[in-house]
Order: sequence, then C-alpha cells, then structure tokens
Amino acid sequence: MHFCLIRDWEVELMGKKVRRNKSKSIAFCIVLMVLFCVVYVCGQLFCKWDKFDETVTTIFTIIGAAAFLIEFKSNEYLNESQFIMELNNQFISNSELTKVESDLDNYFEKYDKNELTDEYRKEFYNCYANDKDKRQNLVNYLVHLEGVAAIINNGVLHFDIIDNLMSYRYFIAVNNPDVQKLELCQYPDFYKGCYQIYENWVKKQTTEAPMIKDYRLPKLEEIKQCKQKRN
Repeated sequence: MHFCLIRDWEVELMGKKVRRNKSKSIAFCIVLMVLFCVVYVCGQLFCKWDKFDETVTTIFTIIGAAAFLIEFKSNEYLNESQFIMELNNQFISNSELTKVESDLDNYFEKYDKNELTDEYRKEFYNCYANDKDKRQNLVNYLVHLEGVAAIINNGVLHFDIIDNLMSYRYFIAVNNPDVQKLELCQYPDFYKGCYQIYENWVKKQTTEAPMIKDYRLPKLEEIKQCKQKRN
C-alpha cells in the first residue's frame, strides 16, 4: 500500500534539519569570532588601532545579526514542519477522508498492476456518483487539496517542503479519470487551485506521477473550451 501517512523518519528528518541549522549558527559565530581576533591582531600590529571599543561593538553587532538570521531560518523551517504535521494530522484523524484515500490508492494499485478493468471503474464511479455521503466525502477530499493548493499559491509553503507528504495524496486524485469525470472536469471552477499547481508539481516529481501517462489532468482552459463548444 502507498497509503500516505506521516512517517517517523520524516519527523526525525525535520528534527535533524533544525539541529543541523543550529549547529551551523554556532559554527558561523565561532568562525566570525576567530576572524575578528585575526583582524584585530593584524590591525594592532600593522595599523595601531586606536578605536578598539567602536570596532568591537560594530563587529559584535554584525555577529549578532548574522546569528539571529540563521536562527530565524531554523525556526522558520521548524514552523513549516509543525504546520505540515498539523495539516497531515487533521487529514488522518478524519476517517472519511482516509477512506477516500484508501479507495483512490486501491484504484491506482490496480492501474499500476494492469488490473484496472472496465467493471471495476464502473463500480468505483457508481459508488461515488450514487451514494450521497461518499460523493460528499470525495468533495471534502478535493477541498482539502484545494487548501493545500492555496497554501502553495500564496507562498506559505513551497513544493520542496510539502512534496514528500502530499504529492501522492494529490496525484492519485487529480489523475484519477473517474474523479476527473465526477468532479474535477465537471466543476473545474470549484477546483482552480488543483489545476493551477498541477504543472509545477509534475515538474518537481523525481518519478512519474501516478496515472499521469494515461490520465493526465487536462488544463483548465481546455476544459472550459470544451464546455463552451458543447453549449
């Protein structure tokens, strides 16, 4: 199963990244201190500095600013990690959303093993098309992805931060031909965010995105043009 729940190693990796950034901050300050000592000694030997206090104050101000910047970046990464973990926890604590994810995962596995039959597709489609509660759960799943898209589009998080945790969850839905038929292509204006991030997120994948070869999500403009022609 590809079921996309947060893994212990991801939490561990986040912790290592923060600790590594803090170590860099300490190392950077030490390097600056050593550099200051070297510059000061050279200055006393060759230039006879007579404004020692002002020089020390200036250099320590620079060191403090540099350390603060690195520490801020560390905290920024930590806040992003906490935010992603909270976003994931909200998802996995909702049994209705995880059930949809499980159905989408099974769909993709059958596709991946060349076991995706017309009968299975028809059963999947009818299940979500005719059951009001299941249809609503699918909509809620896509709305969750819309929230992720809004976070990315507004620059709150970047693809490289959110990719490992969210990309599979995203692609097994948007590249599912029956989800496209039921919701994404039927009501494209409700899922603009999913369309807007699609191409850029595809480019970020190191392996081929699920079902993209046969069921790539059409561009929003193409769907609108098809709808206009029908009308």
